[in-house]
Amino acid sequence: MSSTFTFPAQMTVTLKSSAFPSRTLFSAHSSVQKDDPSPYLAYLKSHFNPCVGVLIKSNWVLAPAHCYLPNLKVMLGNLRVRVRDGTEQTINPIQIIRYWNHSHSSPQDDLMLIRLAKPATLNEKVQPIALATSTVKPGTICMLSGLDWSQNNYGRHPDLRQNLEAPVMSNTACQETEQGKSHRNSICVKFLKVFSRIFGEVAVATVICKNKLQGIEVGHFMGGDVGIYTNVQKYITWIESTTKDK
Repeated sequence: MSSTFTFPAQMTVTLKSSAFPSRTLFSAHSSVQKDDPSPYLAYLKSHFNPCVGVLIKSNWVLAPAHCYLPNLKVMLGNLRVRVRDGTEQTINPIQIIRYWNHSHSSPQDDLMLIRLAKPATLNEKVQPIALATSTVKPGTICMLSGLDWSQNNYGRHPDLRQNLEAPVMSNTACQETEQGKSHRNSICVKFLKVFSRIFGEVAVATVICKNKLQGIEVGHFMGGDVGIYTNVQKYITWIESTTKDK
C-alpha cells in the first residue's frame, strides 16, 4: 500500500481563468532574465531544500518522493515577491501519497502525489499538464522546465521559471552511464553544458515532451551534461487510480 499522510485544510486565493500560453526558450547568453511560461510548475516551499512539483489536476501535484518535507506549502502562479500580478496562490496539502515501493535508501520509484486542500484556480500562470502515456523516441527534443533565482534574488527561494531544450537519450546510452545503469523506469536527457549555470538546486526538474509530462527529477544528475528522471509513463496506472474521483 502507499504511505498516506493527512494535513489540515487551508483556504487559497481565487483568481480568474485564462488560456494555456505558448512556450519560449531561455538563452544562457541573454542579458535579460525573463520568466518562461511553465504554468504547470509548482514550487514546494518548506524550511528545508526547495523542490519542484507539477500540477497534473486542479487539486493534485505530482512530485519526487524525496521532496516529502515538513511544513510543506504548494506555491503556484507568479513567484516573484517584488512583482505581484494577481496569479499567486499558496495551498497547503491535505494528503501526501508516496509510491508504494519508494525507499529513502534508493532513488527508484521516486514519486509522490500531493492532494491540495482545495482546487487551484486556473489562470495564465496556473495550468495542469497532461501525462505522457508512452515514451518518446530517442533523439526527441524535449523541454526541460525548472525554477531558478533571478539576478536580484539573494534569498533561499527561487522566483523564476526557466526552460531549455534537450534531446532524450536512448535507453542503451542511459544504461551505459555510471548511475543510469542502476536505475529502472527512468529516462535520460542530454543538455548542453552552456546551460548548466542556468539552474540552481531545484534545476531542470521536469521533462516535457510534445506538451506532456514525460519525466520528473530523481534528485541528482549523472554528470555535467546528462540528467536522469523518473519516467512518468511507467506510473500512469498508479497515478490515475490514486487521483480518480478525488
